Amino acid sequence: MSIQRVRVKSSAGLYPVYIGDKLLPTVLPKHLPAKVPVAMLVDEGVAALPLTTDLFHWLERRSSRVVRVRIPAGERSKSIDEYGRVLRQLAGAGMTRDGWVLAVGGGVTGDLAGFVAATFLRGLPLIQIPTTVVAMVDSSVGGKTGVDLPEGKNLVGAFYPPQAVLADLRWLQFLSPVEKRAGMAEVLKCGAIADSKLFASLAKGAPRSMAKVVKRCVEIKAKLAGEDEKDLKGKRALLNFGHTVAHGLEGILGYDGLRHGEAVAIGMAVAAHLSVKARGFKRKTAEKLKAAIRAQGLPVTHPELRWDRLSTWISRDKKATSEGIRWVLLRKIGKADLVSGVAEKKVMAALEEVREGRPAKG
Repeated sequence: MSIQRVRVKSSAGLYPVYIGDKLLPTVLPKHLPAKVPVAMLVDEGVAALPLTTDLFHWLERRSSRVVRVRIPAGERSKSIDEYGRVLRQLAGAGMTRDGWVLAVGGGVTGDLAGFVAATFLRGLPLIQIPTTVVAMVDSSVGGKTGVDLPEGKNLVGAFYPPQAVLADLRWLQFLSPVEKRAGMAEVLKCGAIADSKLFASLAKGAPRSMAKVVKRCVEIKAKLAGEDEKDLKGKRALLNFGHTVAHGLEGILGYDGLRHGEAVAIGMAVAAHLSVKARGFKRKTAEKLKAAIRAQGLPVTHPELRWDRLSTWISRDKKATSEGIRWVLLRKIGKADLVSGVAEKKVMAALEEVREGRPAKG
């Protein structure tokens, strides 16, 4: 498989995202200097895999020293406590200012490791090595790092672009079917907001080429993040389609019981219904979007879709301003807007329709 590259614009300059296989021996040496200390923050879910072991041994041979820190799997690791534990481990190991951070894992590990890199010793260079679909197509690209608070998701963090992202597709062979399906929610999101052809290709089931899918999603994110790196213009916020309700669901469930992608799938269903009510999105198209979600083996409803349960969490959404909640809504497949001032009764109606499995109404 040929190695493909997408360049991402950031305030620190351009950085590459590589997509292919066997990236670790061929591409990593181009970006990670030899004879420097390396902090390898690795998701415990991949820590024992042969690819991880090979990477660790390669680093040991090439680096002045390697500090390996295991990150427990699951959203609960994106916490102030886990962040502090990792910082203390690096400090205790004597990590120095010339060190580098490698994030090896899914979105949780990448977000946490990125925030550690952004803040430990006031900033160490970072390389992202995503190992899940979600991380490859979304969280490893764009420079958002951070952790959650009990009051809400992603409320603490920093914009900190990596030096490079290595999306080695060999990692995906180790994912469970459930994890693969969850990751496809972020792919569907990219198609829904920015590429109707990508969406159509996924509407009937699994994609033929993950390399093409990952590359296209990275291109979409690179464009939106490059134009609005720090989420100030409303362009980058389009990438949060479905996430307003998703983050609320994750919060009320204690980040347990739903994978992030499953929550996003449900959130997209709600956003589709709300788009019908507030943006003139066609009802038939809303049903097509839900059918595409189901085709990927993802859920479109949940019993906790109740305004009295979700309202507090939604009000803390990171897209919210002093003027209130801002929703990412669709005009049509491939075209999305950031919308303020949506009436609460419309939100409540959309939640009720999706919770009860009813078609969208205008």
